[in-house]
Amino acid sequence: MKKYLRDIKEKTSSMTRKEACSYVFTYYWYHMLIFVFAIALILLFALHYGGGNKKPLFTCMIVNQKMDGERDLRIRDDFAGMAAIPKERIIIDSDYNFSYDQFQIEGTNESSYEKFFFQWRNREIDAVILSESFYRHCREMGGNFRILEDGITEDPENGLQVYMDEGECRALMLGTDTFTEKVTGKEDEKLLLAFPESGENLDESRLFLRYVCEKMKSGRYEF
Repeated sequence: MKKYLRDIKEKTSSMTRKEACSYVFTYYWYHMLIFVFAIALILLFALHYGGGNKKPLFTCMIVNQKMDGERDLRIRDDFAGMAAIPKERIIIDSDYNFSYDQFQIEGTNESSYEKFFFQWRNREIDAVILSESFYRHCREMGGNFRILEDGITEDPENGLQVYMDEGECRALMLGTDTFTEKVTGKEDEKLLLAFPESGENLDESRLFLRYVCEKMKSGRYEF
């Protein structure tokens, strides 16, 4: 760039301002165009990664349940309003149907299994809605779940039941897993809400647990 500026300065030193401008636009228009294009790319990159591509503040995976994008968005928007979090920073995703151990589903995308545990290892999953058998599978794979230490009190009359693991409360029971029943015929499979220890967004996870508890008490949860 300095070379071009020096060259322009030397060749236009004896010209009037109008002549100099005409000379620059005539002989250096493509250089100017490349410069403007490069600046635009830098600005676009900065806007995309600095403002438009922010990390999620909360991510919940719904595993081996009915895949329902509209329901996922309703839960996301409802939780966002309750927690005062921008809805664009929340992910509720039920696109995770796959086989494991004795639980076999035909016609599923098995890459979802690898994607799920890849995200777990990358600390991208804050909460999981899952069957008891998949909870156990995660534990066998080395995954740990948080102890629900911020005061979940079992209240069967209001639909609140906790799930104990090694003497600690590590999940909230959402009821019976009807999806598993359809696949395996097992009628007493529990459906759980649990929080991987690797999840980074602890405050938002606590808010989601409170949100689900309130929905269960009111009988208006959609899982």
